[in-house]
Amino acid sequence: MLNPDILLTLKIKQQLFIDPRRIALLKALSVTASLNQAAKQIGISYKTAWDAINEINKLAPQPLVITATGGKGGGGTRLSAYAVRFLQLYDLLTQLQYHAFSILSDDKVPLDDILTTTAKLSLQTSARNQLYGTITAIQTDGIAGSVTVMLADKQTQLHAFITEASIDRLKLSVDKTVLLLIKAPLIDLNKQITNSQDDHRVTNCLTATVKHKVKSAQWSEFQLQLADNLLLYVSKPNAEINDLDLQIGDNVMLTIHPEHIIVATLV
Repeated sequence: MLNPDILLTLKIKQQLFIDPRRIALLKALSVTASLNQAAKQIGISYKTAWDAINEINKLAPQPLVITATGGKGGGGTRLSAYAVRFLQLYDLLTQLQYHAFSILSDDKVPLDDILTTTAKLSLQTSARNQLYGTITAIQTDGIAGSVTVMLADKQTQLHAFITEASIDRLKLSVDKTVLLLIKAPLIDLNKQITNSQDDHRVTNCLTATVKHKVKSAQWSEFQLQLADNLLLYVSKPNAEINDLDLQIGDNVMLTIHPEHIIVATLV
């Protein structure tokens, strides 16, 4: 496994703004409240530390370090609220970079789309089914509406109900990449295959093949394969599914109500 040393450096106007040593200086300052002590803690001279802080404050949109001299409470150096948030952001960016290398060897993760890559890096939800696709149509009536999404297999379309307020908030548009979240128990199964176009449009009726089945005392879980090896997971109480007697290799019709699909994207 690749374990690189990632050293995040930021420049503003072609000048060094932040690098790991300056981050260490800021973190030491947050503890010592003394530039002299912070410099000693990270092994640099006081002048080097002073020059670094001056350069950081000159380049930053807001001062990161506030210095007080004398006065009733004595002198001291402290980080601004902006600096505290900046350090949190820097740590998050560093963490994301490390996680990025964890998907390098996974050929199934596309690296040419920011939503799919970011979601794979950081998004974890209880919904077993996380499907990526591109919006092909949007319909609204002023309050409610729907989006039609072509999935990554370029063959399967799903329709999701969504309010117009959410369409505006998520800045949805045709050709935008979205993530569809569907909880496994919310998908219905039927052995009767139908070719009704109306059913497909209204309830997202799809034909699939049972690839795997796991059964417990109360529940059954199925792994279903759609077009182009696209997989969906369905969980149902045994009381609802026993009569179907589904076995590996069986063809089934699955239906997903548009209200049961959550649409997510990067705004």
